[in-house]
Amino acid sequence: MQLEAAHAVEIKKLVEYVDRKEDPLIQVVRTHQHNTDSAVLQTARYLKTEVQRETRKIKDSIAEKRKERWHGKRMHGQLPRNLDEKLVDIEQSYRWLKYGDIKGETESTIVQLKTKQLVRTILRIKF
Repeated sequence: MQLEAAHAVEIKKLVEYVDRKEDPLIQVVRTHQHNTDSAVLQTARYLKTEVQRETRKIKDSIAEKRKERWHGKRMHGQLPRNLDEKLVDIEQSYRWLKYGDIKGETESTIVQLKTKQLVRTILRIKF
């Protein structure tokens, strides 16, 4: 099935190439192509669609498994859990990361200070 699908995809790509080109020799091929049986082309189009559909399913499955593992992690899973609970404004965070004029040193200092604050809070709660 995979070999047949790969062959069909290549046929479909070749047909699309021939349809786009305006070269006189390619026009001869296009005329011949339209006069021949299009059953092979229909099969190729169908198989290309099926391959794309199956590829999308596999990619979605992999992404879902990765997301589940990420959610399951104690520390790293906090971000996706907070995103799901709408505690973080995704759009504003994106804009800040993309357009914020923050340097690497400043970012590391902020993270360091927040980590120290978190450790102090945990120690205060436990003791």
